[in-house]
Amino acid sequence: MSTAGPEGIDPRRVFALVVGIESYEISHEWDLPGAARDALRIAEWLTDIAGVPDSQVNLLLSPLDRSQPDAPGRHYLTPTQENVERILFKELPACDGDLLWIYWAGHGFLDQSQQMLLPYVDATCDWTTHLNLEAALRWWKGAGPADSRFRRQIVIGDACRIDTRWASKLAFGEKEYGARPPDPERRQFTLYAAHAGEVAQNLADRGAGQFTDALMRRLNEATLDESVQRLVDIARSLQADFRKLRLEGLAWQHPQFVIDRDWSGSTIFGDRWTDPASAGPGAPCLDQLAWRELGQLLHDRRTPAYTHDAYRWAFDITGCAFPAHRGLPPGGLTAIAYDLDARQGRQRDMPLTLPFMRHLAARSSEPTWADAVDAWVDTTRERLGSAPIPAPPGPDPEPPGLHVHLTDDPEEDSVHWVRMWIYHQGVFEAVWESGRPLTMAAVRDRLAEQLLVKRDVGLVRIEFHLPYGLLEEEFEHWRLPIGRRGKEIELGCHYEILLRCPDERDGMAGEYWRRKWQWFKAHGSEDPKAVHELGDHDVGEALGVFLQATEPPVCVLADVSEQHLLDTLDAVLDAGVPIAVWPRRGKATQDRDGMAARLVGANRMDLRRLPALLKARRIPSPGALADGGQLWPPLALMWDDPERLPERRPLS
Repeated sequence: MSTAGPEGIDPRRVFALVVGIESYEISHEWDLPGAARDALRIAEWLTDIAGVPDSQVNLLLSPLDRSQPDAPGRHYLTPTQENVERILFKELPACDGDLLWIYWAGHGFLDQSQQMLLPYVDATCDWTTHLNLEAALRWWKGAGPADSRFRRQIVIGDACRIDTRWASKLAFGEKEYGARPPDPERRQFTLYAAHAGEVAQNLADRGAGQFTDALMRRLNEATLDESVQRLVDIARSLQADFRKLRLEGLAWQHPQFVIDRDWSGSTIFGDRWTDPASAGPGAPCLDQLAWRELGQLLHDRRTPAYTHDAYRWAFDITGCAFPAHRGLPPGGLTAIAYDLDARQGRQRDMPLTLPFMRHLAARSSEPTWADAVDAWVDTTRERLGSAPIPAPPGPDPEPPGLHVHLTDDPEEDSVHWVRMWIYHQGVFEAVWESGRPLTMAAVRDRLAEQLLVKRDVGLVRIEFHLPYGLLEEEFEHWRLPIGRRGKEIELGCHYEILLRCPDERDGMAGEYWRRKWQWFKAHGSEDPKAVHELGDHDVGEALGVFLQATEPPVCVLADVSEQHLLDTLDAVLDAGVPIAVWPRRGKATQDRDGMAARLVGANRMDLRRLPALLKARRIPSPGALADGGQLWPPLALMWDDPERLPERRPLS
């Protein structure tokens, strides 16, 4: 590398590919205001503060008509497949440079191998042309005749990282570039705006990506040398910025950086990306004594609830990037411990297995086992010289909820016995029960009375425990006179409405139900295996058998028509599936994407968010219908928690 000092970078030997796509040919619904402007800001930083010659910054933009670049004299091309791949794989490799800088702002997806797919401006639904970023990085990592060129490569992506299965109508196909064996002297630094599964947020008021906006504040304070040498520090400061924004409710994404990869795509962490030899030894791994003692603690133990929370916390507390797969590794607790021990990063002096076990002990309901685990953590930490481990966080508090149990009267149709409880801080409190069977209109009146009486409790949810025949009742659309001066308001716009069928969970279905719920608690709400989406073509006699065969799925998203709805609900209950979402009145929507794609919203699929998400979806935006828009299709939510059942006396 030609340098002005031991670590200096000559800007004349820096080349860049800068892409910003606001407007795609595929649909105006893909419009992404701010992406082209962000790319232009990066290009201007490179040619201004960094001092890179204009001719060495390849700028490719697809701006919206209303947001043409502010610098009309700057030449740019359109980011089509032909232009991008010609520059990236033909023209740039022929340049004699030391540092390659790639920036991309636009839409992004992840395939099943967690490779990032970046659609070109000329992508279509039937032929979604794209850059496979990970495959391109493998190509650029490869050894070749020009081994002395581009020994340092920086890639920054301000793009979403949503699974391609949420975009089932697109046809990405396979994309490889014929990578050669890797050159260990080539170092790559990749900085993503978001973790796998997350959407990268745009700031509409600023016409900018939230990530790039934060990044530019850091880059504008640094020279080219400082930016390259301190990329790890810059990335961590961005992570800290977003951590603060998330606490304030102003952001949701988690920026992630990766320093190099091995040939299988696994991450290799390091504190100094520009100097592999200077990377520290990393956190110590467990020694043989620790493994022998841990094996005794974990022998024959089932995966407990909150295991995923403990797994996730181990990465958070050590500053390591969370694995892209999101779910737990298969094979039980010992396999999870091995997985953590093999993922040691170099950020903190702490083996990941220690905070994992500390978290499990803190949530355990067995004091003897928890004390033994805490003792193992303490002695292992002291022997290995590990850093102190802070106290694990407690579980998120459950919001107060009103439980309404309806039972069919055995002697008269269309009337029901009713009982109500408040559940708060782990305790059920009986608040009302009917002395005689009630019509549904009378049930509404009694519910309205209780909501007014309990208005100071801070109720968030209403959970209806129902006989099978009432699952089609649209409780979320009930209008009750509980507003100002008795104004009628719709329940589903003010409360999370959950439907339950605990009386249907008998026989083998009850065993499946409890088993699936335990899996849900242990593996977390973001595991891709937790959710199964189905349509009319999936409904048949074998559906229930298929759904109960394994612990996941625990949630069914049923985009089915009315004629298949009852068969679908039968299969859900037969299989013990505790969570289900389906269209009201069996009206399957005709949107281009499936239900999962619509539900994912601004975040990756998180089942714990479903009750709040559906409530938010029921609230129309101002002027939505006046502008010719359509309200989101009404959906029912079954959320049947076997651990939230009040004790019930037999009916009189």
